[in-house]
Formats: sequence, structure tokens, C-alpha cells
Amino acid sequence: MARSFAFVVFFGFAISFAAVLVSLSAPRPRGTYRPWSRWWFGDEPQGEPGTMHLVKRSELEGLRDAYSSAPIDPAQPLLRCGSCLAMYHATSVHELDRANGGRCVVCRSTDLAAVHVADG
Repeated sequence: MARSFAFVVFFGFAISFAAVLVSLSAPRPRGTYRPWSRWWFGDEPQGEPGTMHLVKRSELEGLRDAYSSAPIDPAQPLLRCGSCLAMYHATSVHELDRANGGRCVVCRSTDLAAVHVADG
């Protein structure tokens, strides 16, 4: 009786674990942009002061602000997280400074740097 109970409990945990794995690997909705955070934990790499990200205008097509979900407008000042590469409008970063300690909403990094948009 004890062996069958242990088998049933183990089988239940195995099915639960498999269900969680399947739900985590489900494809993301096509209209959503959520960059993956990096795999390391601990000290986050910080960019040098004055770092600027160079991004082609064509790479911004279809991207959304990670904080406000507004479509990225290359004409506005932009900032990018150096850890997870999430993109923000400057107005969103001002709100992050006020409400979130200036941390990225995706990976909680403070490495937010200006973006220069190049044609191409």
C-alpha cells in the first residue's frame, strides 16, 4: 500500500512538472515584445558612462516601449537597457526614475543608455 501511494504521489508530481514546462514553452503572442532577460544572476555588467547604443531605423520597426507599450518612435529620444536590450522612450525612463528607482522593468538593471538611430 505504501509503495502504491508513493508511486501515485510521484506520478502526480511528474504530471504537474510536465504541465508547468509545457506552459512555459508556449509561444508568445505575435504582437507582444518582451525581451528575454540574461541568464546570469549576481553583479550586472554596467556600461561605461556616456555609452550610446547605435541602432538602425529598420531594427526599430514593430518594437514597443517596454514600460508604456507604445510603438517606438525613432524621432523621440530613446534609451536602451544594456543588459536585456529593452527599448524605452525618454518619457518612460523619467517615469521609471520616479517609480522604479531608474531600473529596467524587464531585468531590473540600471544600465540605461541613450540610443542613436542611424538610417539603414
